[in-house]
Amino acid sequence: MKALKIIAAVIGILIVVVVAGVAIIAANFEPDKYKPEIAALVKEKTGRTLTIDGPLGLSVFPKLGVSAGKVQLSEVGSTKTFASLTEARVSLALLPLLSRQVVVDRIVLTGLNAEIVRGKDGRMNVDDLAGGAAADKTRPAAKDAGGDKGGAAGVKLEVDGVDIRADSLGWRDEADGTQLKILGMQLKTGRIADGAQGKLEFVARIEGAKPKLALAVTASTGYRLDLAAKAVALTGLSAKVEGDAPGAAGLLATVKGDLESDPGKGLMRIAGLDLAVRTKDGIDASLSLPKLSISKEGAESADAKGAIKITRPGLSLDAKLALAAGRSESKAGAHVLSLARFDVDFSGKQGELSLQGKFATPVTVNLEAKTAQLAKLAGELSASGPSIPGKSLRVTLDGQFATDWGKQTASANVNAKLDESTLQSKVSVAGFSSPAINFDVAVDRLNVDRYMSPKPGGTGGAPAPASGAGATKSADAPINLSALKGLNLNGQVRIGQLEASKVKVEKLQVGVRANGGRLDVNPLSASLYGGTLAGTASVTAAAAAGPNQFASKQQLTGVNIGPLLRDLADKDMLEGKGNVAFDVQATGATVGAIKRALAGTASFNLKDGAIKGINLAESFRKAKSLLGAKTQEQGASKSDKTDFAELSGSFVIRAGVAHNEDLSAKSPFIRLGGAGDIDIGASQMDYLAKASIVNTAGGQGAKELADLKGLTIPVRLTGPFDALKYKIDFGAAATEAVKQQVQEKVKDQVQDRLKGLFKR
Repeated sequence: MKALKIIAAVIGILIVVVVAGVAIIAANFEPDKYKPEIAALVKEKTGRTLTIDGPLGLSVFPKLGVSAGKVQLSEVGSTKTFASLTEARVSLALLPLLSRQVVVDRIVLTGLNAEIVRGKDGRMNVDDLAGGAAADKTRPAAKDAGGDKGGAAGVKLEVDGVDIRADSLGWRDEADGTQLKILGMQLKTGRIADGAQGKLEFVARIEGAKPKLALAVTASTGYRLDLAAKAVALTGLSAKVEGDAPGAAGLLATVKGDLESDPGKGLMRIAGLDLAVRTKDGIDASLSLPKLSISKEGAESADAKGAIKITRPGLSLDAKLALAAGRSESKAGAHVLSLARFDVDFSGKQGELSLQGKFATPVTVNLEAKTAQLAKLAGELSASGPSIPGKSLRVTLDGQFATDWGKQTASANVNAKLDESTLQSKVSVAGFSSPAINFDVAVDRLNVDRYMSPKPGGTGGAPAPASGAGATKSADAPINLSALKGLNLNGQVRIGQLEASKVKVEKLQVGVRANGGRLDVNPLSASLYGGTLAGTASVTAAAAAGPNQFASKQQLTGVNIGPLLRDLADKDMLEGKGNVAFDVQATGATVGAIKRALAGTASFNLKDGAIKGINLAESFRKAKSLLGAKTQEQGASKSDKTDFAELSGSFVIRAGVAHNEDLSAKSPFIRLGGAGDIDIGASQMDYLAKASIVNTAGGQGAKELADLKGLTIPVRLTGPFDALKYKIDFGAAATEAVKQQVQEKVKDQVQDRLKGLFKR
């Protein structure tokens, strides 16, 4: 017993000595002397400047603690402040270190300010601190925890709590212009350690310039942690978001419930989840999920219900969804969750248009394979209103959908019926972040005009072509092709019969490929107006410093031009059957710019037709009495026409102007040639045609033109496409007639002389 007392006394004396020594060290140690050394070390390792304006504090026993005030850290290689705080305190217990436990007291950060910036090159101003691409490669690499048995692998880390008060935490993306700030943030947690339970509280304001928003966020929850398994359970979660966001003015969103996730066990559990969203501009949505539990051992769920209402001026929507209770089973060692039905039922009204719809499908989820399947999706959609042809329409559909989120793939087969149209489609997607989409769509017949707004003052079909100031404004509207830059698309569309903008085609086949900002249509083929169409087209979205690019190469063979032009352009100016070809390119950001930049070639070869708007036979008859008169100008008449047996020509197109020099038209009595320009950019023409009588044996007005054989009359066509005028130069025709008479007299005299010589 005496020995024990001696040992106890010695231990007591040692404790007193140690405590006294620690007290003396703490009393005489001046941590402020080490500020320059600390700043120099930070500069060496990070290239940043650390400034500590406030005092450094140090405590040694029973906890080793450090405190600092008014701290600033600069950007790399700059004096610009990256982050600052008014106070920081952290301490850890000494005695647990003997058992390889790091027990940290509360970590306190007050007055924190920082801004994280991502540059246009994708690098962030925290890459060096987070060990990213810009991190200092001269730093010594950390040892493999598994390779150092006495190192960090056996250290157990615990934190009694975290208390962070931030004045401003910002995020700025120089690539897309995003600017967000978290203001007045308060984050408090309980103990953070393996198996620890605690409570988390969070309060902050989120403000943004792009996107423009102002939100107040509060959240609280109990938690349980399993750091080794990366598992977490939240109990009594309650969160609220209130304020203004894009498309959601006066937002109030709340969520309550319990959540649990354990990736190692394949566990996801939701209980008593209630979500509600309301806005001042007429959105009211809710979701109730009483129970959903999925794990490798099994799965179960209770019926879930949701609803969304949208009430705005001229618009109302009321939708309900239901998820039937599910069951789980094991198939080939894989856990499969089956939900009997997933139903969506909605109705709505926009203006005078009413919508109703209902969709239902069973759902199967294989957790091990990471797949989900909607085996039989069925539904219908109906719409009614005075603006709909027939006052109503109804769409029915059925199909299948499957996804593999592990491989990031999805596919769908959908059949739809719309009025007289039947559609069959297959779509597959590979990669969710940057999807590659393949598709095959087949439609038996489709009348697009049936679903277009009627012409003003008309009975239906495509909208009337714009003209005047409205047309100019439309032509100058920018063409936005930015959606092409991220599009990866490959597939085809086949339509048995199609009517669009009054143009009617059959056996249409369109191959589509899009990648790298370029869209190619190849092949583009169809049967139309008694002939065929075959060709290609491409569109390339503008690069950073370039315009949009367009190209088209088409060949129409054996086509009836008259009805095609009437349906396509509402122009009745030409009849005939034959071939038309063009190969053109253009660049520009607007329709007007594209027309003005058009370049390439075009040609046509027609037979047995007529040029509408002018009757050259009638003009020649007038020439008998008007030879030598002044030029006469008159507008084109729909009732006049000039017949031809053959009509051909070719164009060279530069800067939106198509130039022709080889026009050739033939009929039983007339020959027509010419040269001139068609200004596509300005929608007008300036063309000089020359018509002459070559035969009066037959044809249009042949008997009345016998005296004009060999006469040539110039005809100039000028003006805008929708108001063409033509001028007949009878004065030039008279000169030509006199010239012909002189030539005839000279010819007769020469023939008489020759006859006299032969008689001798």
